Amino acid sequence: MENFFEYRRLLEMTKFAAMASTLVAFLTSVGWFLLPRLARRNSGVATTPEGAQISVSSAGEPREPGMLLLFSRLLPWLAGLCFVLNLTAQTARFFEVMHWPAQTMYEVIPLGTTAGFLSCLVLYFVLGLQRTRGAARGFSDLFLAVIFLGAWLTLVSVLKLDPTGRALPPALQSYWFSTHITAYMFGYFTLFIATAAAWLLFCFKFWRGVLDGQNHPMSSLTKWGVPSFALISAPFGPMGLGLGPGLLLVTGVIAALSKRVGSHLAWFDRWEQGSDRFTWLIFVVGFPFLTAGLIQGGLWAQEAWALYWGWDSKEVSALISWLFYVIYLHLRYVAGWRGEKGMWILAFGGLSIYITFQLFGYLPASQSSLHRYTDMSVVPAEGMMAPPPEAPVQ
Repeated sequence: MENFFEYRRLLEMTKFAAMASTLVAFLTSVGWFLLPRLARRNSGVATTPEGAQISVSSAGEPREPGMLLLFSRLLPWLAGLCFVLNLTAQTARFFEVMHWPAQTMYEVIPLGTTAGFLSCLVLYFVLGLQRTRGAARGFSDLFLAVIFLGAWLTLVSVLKLDPTGRALPPALQSYWFSTHITAYMFGYFTLFIATAAAWLLFCFKFWRGVLDGQNHPMSSLTKWGVPSFALISAPFGPMGLGLGPGLLLVTGVIAALSKRVGSHLAWFDRWEQGSDRFTWLIFVVGFPFLTAGLIQGGLWAQEAWALYWGWDSKEVSALISWLFYVIYLHLRYVAGWRGEKGMWILAFGGLSIYITFQLFGYLPASQSSLHRYTDMSVVPAEGMMAPPPEAPVQ
């Protein structure tokens, strides 16, 4: 029983729960997209506000497929299960290392997936996904499937990392350690979800232009941006390959299937009209935490190194990521960039965060960074962390 509550065992359980959730969400989304064909086999059909056709009884009342709706309603519960398992794993790691589990990537990334599952639960109700039906419900469930898939692939990579723990060096023994990193993780993973939402919308918009270009021509941004984004994402390991070109391929199959069964992708009109608000609400949830993490980092730096900003390479990289979203805010309210143009900034902002969070350690500038505490092969130079010596009194 003791082994059951080990950190690694709980991470493995979270990984399998995320994998199962991905499959359930994907299957329910396909089921909702197939619903028009199922409806036509019955005695009558009705059209929902989302553009989907559903079967009607002899009394004229809409009759939704009970099992499909039941499994679809399980998705937030599955997100809750993943969150509880991941949170329990973080608690177990706390007792294993006896400090806030956020020192190495083996600890930090699962802290991020914990925040991601919590964000998924919050966004499910903030975005009103529980109220959608028909093909629009299919899009909602596919959106959740993308989140679960990202968490699964993330945990698969985490379980390959060095599990060694060590005592916190003096510079990390601060009350800022837990709040600074936790705020960043919630902000990062929520804004990753914003990137996934924007990318999913762009994928369907791209395929709609391909399949029905005469009635719905693509803009130049979509025509060239979608293939470019898929190619840029591909080198970022299994996650970049799966969520970039992989998701583009999956949405192409679903779009072709949706067109074939008779809805002609008309359901996408509603989502395209509301896409700006959809991604904006995700941004509103995540950006304050990103900002809080940056501010706390400056306050911590003042306490540890006697300067709020030292132009360390990690600091600069984090600032660049934050500036992506400040530019998004500025262009949205000053230049009126709503809809497609603004969502492209959200999409590339996610890539910037990924570079800061995951690829920073591979950059040449990172070798001299004072933030390399997460690398188990590096012994922190504590003397570099101390405040500068006071000048001798003359």
